[in-house]
Amino acid sequence: MPKRILAFLCAACLAESLRSQERPAEKPERKTAFKFNETIPIGGKVLAVTKDSILIAKDKEPPMTYPAHDCLAAGKVHTLVRPETSYLLVDLKPGDTVFLDTIMEGKQTFCVSIQITERPGGLIPAGQLVDEKLPYHEMRNAQIAFREKGTPIPDHLIPKPLSTPLRPKK
Repeated sequence: MPKRILAFLCAACLAESLRSQERPAEKPERKTAFKFNETIPIGGKVLAVTKDSILIAKDKEPPMTYPAHDCLAAGKVHTLVRPETSYLLVDLKPGDTVFLDTIMEGKQTFCVSIQITERPGGLIPAGQLVDEKLPYHEMRNAQIAFREKGTPIPDHLIPKPLSTPLRPKK
């Protein structure tokens, strides 16, 4: 009986040893592939804007410069980003509170999308493509007015409930 157990343990150890020596095939590095769900969101206040980069200050961290992706630097909204909430570099002003969607290409981080969430002392402008059903800039301006002044949000900006349930009843 002990020989059987010893043989079993030796076989298991040998199999584990062989498995640990196998190396998975190395994946080729992607250079310019971009998927929206692979972006890294970064929020902060705009300190400075140039024609091809943004300087952002985040809470309790030193300011960082994010270079714009080629499409954003060319004045276009990336095709895989929601254009109704996206802004271009020319739309930004120092002091804006923003969210950036960034991607990594090699060791460099690039900004592919900008969303203005607040503009101190002013209204958020319309984006490059306005959603007719629920305009982002109008909704954000109404939310800010409600928070700061108590102004009610207009009925046409409040999303309507779905007419059909999300899950069918059993």
